[in-house]
Amino acid sequence: MTIKKIVTIFFLSASVIVLLMSKTLDPKCPVARTLDIIGERWTILILRDLFLFGPRRFQDLQNSLSGVAPNTISARIKTLMDAGVIERRLYSEHPPRAEYFLTARGLDLKPALLALRDWGEKYTDGPKAPRVEDVKTEPVCVD
Repeated sequence: MTIKKIVTIFFLSASVIVLLMSKTLDPKCPVARTLDIIGERWTILILRDLFLFGPRRFQDLQNSLSGVAPNTISARIKTLMDAGVIERRLYSEHPPRAEYFLTARGLDLKPALLALRDWGEKYTDGPKAPRVEDVKTEPVCVD
């Protein structure tokens, strides 16, 4: 293989990586923009837990998502926080401990989670899911 071919392959590979790493493949599409926020693996399950149980500590999320690396959960939380879907509140200052809760923007995702649950119950095998609509989750104001 010639140097020219190697360089060409390198630049093509780098271009593909940049394309895959770019946030929105179609910034004109609201579905694509939404998936940039909630479409990563495990993110919907973090939202599910916040809807079902209200504010959750990092350890609660980690216990619920057994087998998921802590850095993955942290990355998903950061994305949700950056998008204003969830917020973080300290419940202990010494040592610093935080919990995460849905914002009004996050609560607006409830119909999407219900639709996913209903589809899963209809088209996949397994037990019925807890009823998210029965859970009273309100946004929590932070001073």
